[in-house]
Amino acid sequence: MNANRIIDMIVRQVVRRLVTRGVDKGFDMMGRKAGQDQQDGPAANHPEAQKQMSDSANRQKQNIRYAQRMTRQMRRFMRF
Repeated sequence: MNANRIIDMIVRQVVRRLVTRGVDKGFDMMGRKAGQDQQDGPAANHPEAQKQMSDSANRQKQNIRYAQRMTRQMRRFMRF
């Protein structure tokens, strides 16, 4: 094995890890942002609307978490 192949392997591993971390951070940021958008709705003063909005916000948060988890699982098997 020559030095060029070793350097290529190391660079490939580093880039893969950086991209994975970046994608994870992006999903986490979007998940938090979606939760904040639901809380800052126009009907924030009405108790019934708050309860209804909190139920839908919880469902949406669960859907986002599920999508994040599935994406992480799928990424394990993808190689680039």
